[in-house]
Amino acid sequence: MAKAGFGKRHAPDEAPRGAADFAHLPTREAAIAAYVDRLPEGAAIGYKVLAEELADYGQQACRSALDRLTREGHLRRIRVQIAVEGSGLRWVTRTFFSRTARDAAWWRQYIRFIRGVDAPGQPAPPDEVRPGEPEPGVPAPRSEAYTVLAGLGRREPRLQLSEGECVALEELVKEWLVRGLGCEQVSQALVSGLPASVHSAGAFLRTRLENKMPPVPQPRKSEIREEIVGALEMCAFCDEDESTTTLVDGVCPGCRADIDRDEANGATGDVPDTFLARPRKRTDVAAMVAELRAAAGRPAGPGR
Repeated sequence: MAKAGFGKRHAPDEAPRGAADFAHLPTREAAIAAYVDRLPEGAAIGYKVLAEELADYGQQACRSALDRLTREGHLRRIRVQIAVEGSGLRWVTRTFFSRTARDAAWWRQYIRFIRGVDAPGQPAPPDEVRPGEPEPGVPAPRSEAYTVLAGLGRREPRLQLSEGECVALEELVKEWLVRGLGCEQVSQALVSGLPASVHSAGAFLRTRLENKMPPVPQPRKSEIREEIVGALEMCAFCDEDESTTTLVDGVCPGCRADIDRDEANGATGDVPDTFLARPRKRTDVAAMVAELRAAAGRPAGPGR
């Protein structure tokens, strides 16, 4: 798995998984695509990691295969800027995988979309009707906080409040509710332990609401809000992005030249047995490809 926040992400609206998903690809690329497709979200899927896991192939072979998957529209690497509640901004790198092949225009549109997801500070449309706003002439509904205050006099006559006093103290009670207390807990806290005499219910309750305000609960990690505020397409193999270079099908010119040179020199083939650090795991590749091609009605072919 990659570091938290990094790693593999599935692109949206993929077709359901099927045995013939990658039958249009060469044998090696089909096997690696099927392997990546089954990895969980957040998995590391760089070519160096894949070379460690798929013992049939070395780093150059895995890089060449990922290049083919990128050109075929299955893969894009995106640098995403996230605003983390209470922690400022940070950049993370995510590799988006799509079981369904997408063209370059689809990926460009998707990157523009995620750049705007949950972006803070966006104004509401001018003609938007906001929920909860009463129509002219219709009384506004009372809040839970107001109801708590209005009901105190029934529990303790010395805490009888006027409508104006309830409205004045309403926001303080709302804050208690926001901090995790229920209506009954707030009521009990306000009526318990009263002094012998209460000269002004409104003033007394304001002091009690302010002085006994419960602490702000610490959010659990899963509740911390993250907002995507920026996104840039990156080269699939290096740190260059669309702001510093021209990417063609997700790869920068330098990395594409390196891959083309390796392929021309024959450096992207299978790893010889003598160079393997551990026994081959043919079930990871050969069996998977055979299943894919059989389902698609294609011969197993000698090429990779």
